[in-house]
Amino acid sequence: MPLVLGILLMVGCSGKGDIIPVNLAVKPPKDGAAATAAVKPMAAPRVTVVAFDDGRADRTKVGTRNSLWGGESYFNVPSGSAGEETAQALADYLKRKGWQVQYAKAVPPVSDNGPDIVLSGKILDMGVEAKGGFMFTDINARSKLTIQGKNRSDDSSISDTVAHSGTYSVFWFEPQDGEDILSEVLEKNFERFVLNTKFDDRAIRFR
Repeated sequence: MPLVLGILLMVGCSGKGDIIPVNLAVKPPKDGAAATAAVKPMAAPRVTVVAFDDGRADRTKVGTRNSLWGGESYFNVPSGSAGEETAQALADYLKRKGWQVQYAKAVPPVSDNGPDIVLSGKILDMGVEAKGGFMFTDINARSKLTIQGKNRSDDSSISDTVAHSGTYSVFWFEPQDGEDILSEVLEKNFERFVLNTKFDDRAIRFR
């Protein structure tokens, strides 16, 4: 009985105000061959993704974990800027898809060597919530983004709002669980943006 009680306390307890770091980077495929296969970059255009605006009312965290026994801790990105890390995650995702893309904190100046397209955006909603029960933890994640593409060839632009959510339950909660499901939700948003758009010469347009 003491052993069982000890295990339950370990599963259910969490310190008040503890921070659980969340890396928003989209995870590579679990298939080893697919993960290591080189993606051939596209011929054009050149794309720069800049830091997103964070339009959430509470930007101090990206979620909360409530344990069975009342402990509460918070999910947050290591840098403290969800806007910067979301943009970096988008750039990494597009690079895996073969785009000629890089991340920058600010919009680069117009130049011959500059990007053809600048992607920016705004976080409308983002969060991961974990709630512990008896021998389980339910984890829910959501993300709603507006992604904007600015074409420097003709000064035109597009704007696309994408949203996705996901949930699953685990027996033994690990901090990685919240990170994984939020990354999956973000990847679904990035995937939807790519499916909704196409390249037209050195510009990005809606399909």
